[in-house]
Amino acid sequence: MNKLSIHSYCFIPSWTTQDGARAVEKAASAGFGHVVVPMKDHAVIDPPAIAKMFAAAGLRPVATATQRPEANIAATDRAVWKAGLERHRVSLRLARDMGAFHVGGIIYTLFAKAAGPATNENFKASAEALAILADEAADFGLRLALEIVNRYENNLINTVDQAIAMLRLIDRKNVHLHLDTFHMNIEEADPFAALEKALPYLAYFELDQNDRGPVDRGVIDFVPYLQRLKAAGYDDLIGVEAFSSAVSSPEVAAGVGAWRNLFDDGDTVARSTIKVLERAGWPL
Repeated sequence: MNKLSIHSYCFIPSWTTQDGARAVEKAASAGFGHVVVPMKDHAVIDPPAIAKMFAAAGLRPVATATQRPEANIAATDRAVWKAGLERHRVSLRLARDMGAFHVGGIIYTLFAKAAGPATNENFKASAEALAILADEAADFGLRLALEIVNRYENNLINTVDQAIAMLRLIDRKNVHLHLDTFHMNIEEADPFAALEKALPYLAYFELDQNDRGPVDRGVIDFVPYLQRLKAAGYDDLIGVEAFSSAVSSPEVAAGVGAWRNLFDDGDTVARSTIKVLERAGWPL
């Protein structure tokens, strides 16, 4: 099984067991070893069915988890904080039971455009919960990864420096970083310097073009990033993510602003990813 990962939303509008099976089948045919299973709605996550579809395809799931306004570990309201902790505990059990080993995404706060900056108290509250969750995840054979995203999607962690500060507060070996080039292109003054800082903690490097379309065209040149990762001996997950109004559900499209048709199906994204990896000399 290779270390290539593709988000299921490249292929399907949103996660359901039926559509998920189609995404897994397409990813396997395209040469990917992992597919992202978003656990935004726990009610549609069927771990036995997910485990079965991945086993049949010879792939492994990569899970992502989220928070909600009433359940957010970055909240200073302890009732909301505790609800966020419990929500993540459910996510960890779902991830374990579907056969995942990695739980990532914006796990440290709410995915939303904030009305103001986060406080130190928000940062500390999130770290406190993540330390607890990391210990529980380790008991399940799971690791956590903090996906660093831009200011329009959260107000707590937008840069590698902020993420490393969070890792130091959490102080657990099974908590790592997830870099996404779309977000780096917005927030990092020097993306390559940010990559260098992140390398000791990196578990997921995601190719994501500036317009969130196929990755073999656009502003971001992925080859230097991939060559640096290769030179550094990076051997963990390489992911890809893209969105198009022709594929995304209205809810997904609204969340990421996928208002234009950038591709008609995820096969285009998969092929573009393989092309970029070959261009960089990445082992496939």
